[in-house]
Amino acid sequence: MFEFLRVVFVLIVILATTLWYLHYRRNLPPGPLGLPLIGCLFRLGERPHKKFKEWAKVYGDVFSVRIGTELVVILNSNRAIKEAFIKKSSMFSSRVQKGLYPRLFNNKGILFAPWPIWKDLRKSCLDIFHELGMAINSTELRIQEESQHLAETLRELNGAPADLSRVLMSAVSNITCNLLFGKRFNYDDEEFKGLLEISRQIAANTQQSSILSFIPSLGRLPWPIKTRLMAEHNRMGVFMEKAIAEHTEMISQCEAVQESFIGGYVSQVKNYKRNLSNRYNSSTFSEDPEHLKYSLIVLFTAGTETSATTLLWVLLYLCLNQDIQENCFREIKNAIGLENTPSYADKTKLPYVEAVLLEVQRIANIVPIGIARSMMEDAELYGYNIPKGAMVMPNFWAVHMNEELWEQPEKFDPARFLDDSGRLVNSERLMPFSVGSRDCLGSQLAKMEMFLFLTRLIQQFQFKFPDDDIIPSTEGPFGFVLVPDKFKIIAVDRTADDM
Repeated sequence: MFEFLRVVFVLIVILATTLWYLHYRRNLPPGPLGLPLIGCLFRLGERPHKKFKEWAKVYGDVFSVRIGTELVVILNSNRAIKEAFIKKSSMFSSRVQKGLYPRLFNNKGILFAPWPIWKDLRKSCLDIFHELGMAINSTELRIQEESQHLAETLRELNGAPADLSRVLMSAVSNITCNLLFGKRFNYDDEEFKGLLEISRQIAANTQQSSILSFIPSLGRLPWPIKTRLMAEHNRMGVFMEKAIAEHTEMISQCEAVQESFIGGYVSQVKNYKRNLSNRYNSSTFSEDPEHLKYSLIVLFTAGTETSATTLLWVLLYLCLNQDIQENCFREIKNAIGLENTPSYADKTKLPYVEAVLLEVQRIANIVPIGIARSMMEDAELYGYNIPKGAMVMPNFWAVHMNEELWEQPEKFDPARFLDDSGRLVNSERLMPFSVGSRDCLGSQLAKMEMFLFLTRLIQQFQFKFPDDDIIPSTEGPFGFVLVPDKFKIIAVDRTADDM
């Protein structure tokens, strides 16, 4: 009798789940069917962005798929992403508020703050960055100086094969540290190396624990990966709290404007409390110090990982394409010379170098799938119903590798961004920094960093693989940020010939 009741119970659960599933899919975008509780989770494989593109050929540019227990709508075309994130941004711009990651950030900061608060927070962050750039006018100078530190570090290798991922991350991170904390670190500084290691571990553990985003109930269990991620996240938080306390103390003793993001933010909060008529809601934004802490964690990790990884991909593709590297060197030599420090104004003189950067951003797809958004309300897209609470994920990889948009997309070809006269052609089809109201907060800084670092490096070094080394793959393991497999290269000092 007991066995009979158990079978009946299981059948009822399956039937109820099936009926609910079918009802919930009413006028949803079409998509592959999955199993109860896990959906299509284990059909995604090692590279979900490629599986999504494969499914798009069957179900269309907009399709829905259940991943774990979550309904996810995947956007696989330039048109679909812009339709949702630009034309209907007010409905498609919230972040997911459940699961492990929002809990890690306590739904605070520039990444996970709820929509109304987030709008004010983003505006405030942009204002602070703008004031830093306008008042100090030193961002470009900082990058130029750091690029020279980077060049000197490479020169100390004396042509020995080396994995440059750490030194590139140190250089890029120092620009972020300068803006956030008002100071740079020596590359061998122990505190700095520890901070970079925490950032690296957070990036790695975030990817490994991504399943917890799609089965939120699992996130409440004591998984080892969850424990490690929380520990690293807390360590980063302690560092940020210390930095905030130091700046707050300095500002309490001096009314001068602080030349850092933290200083600008703390001063802004101080002004809010003095002026109750300001346009921000002090009870939700300025009075909560956790917004600053969690924003700093995001700005530091994102500002370090993405630009450094892009530069690493650039060096990989330049080593694989020595003719393209030489074209870049000749353009730099002819346009600005080998003695002058490259400036951001030189962009107009170096269209080929710019085209190389754009092509790397396209083909390497540093962020293949954008951070999931959550529907704030029911909406319509492409004639389908997108219900409130559904996740929405843009597949940027599918856009950048679309055969209808790019001729031979698997081929590395910077010329696709140049016209017949050799002038740069910027394409709206390229989305390395996302689009719409949730696009990358630091995109302008990243563009300046990558151009100035790369131009200085090509001006002073030739990069190549060791003769006996295995040529690395351009595939790279899947992650929130696509990082190439580890490889070593030789930096040959071009300036040594002139000494």
